[in-house]
Amino acid sequence: MDGSSQSEAAVTYAFDEAARRGATVVAIHVRQPGSGLMSASAMPEEIEEGRIRLAETLAGRAERYPDVPVRREVAVGHPVRTLVQAAEHALCLVAGTRGVGGFRGMLLGSVSQGLIHHARCPLVLVPAAPRTDASTHD
Repeated sequence: MDGSSQSEAAVTYAFDEAARRGATVVAIHVRQPGSGLMSASAMPEEIEEGRIRLAETLAGRAERYPDVPVRREVAVGHPVRTLVQAAEHALCLVAGTRGVGGFRGMLLGSVSQGLIHHARCPLVLVPAAPRTDASTHD
């Protein structure tokens, strides 16, 4: 979960499937480490920012899915490696993928491509909900 509005469809899919299967949702927000000493000193703030994004993304889910247990994690590392490792024993890995409309919207980003090649469990890539503003009709 990256806290973006584009991830909403993937979050909804994950909760719907967990509710159907009696499974737990493990919500993971991955922060990529920076370089140098500044990144080490900024790490507590980065972790806190990740917790805030998870809370915002999951707001209201407990009420809509009261029977779905949720575990929240903030991880620091490369998104593909971190998600593949976290999902090693999962029933499935659900990730969002962003499209920008037209042909480019059918392409997958680097994280999606990496998950396709390295995930050891079933992978579900959920596209972002189509945008309805005028900019998508160029």
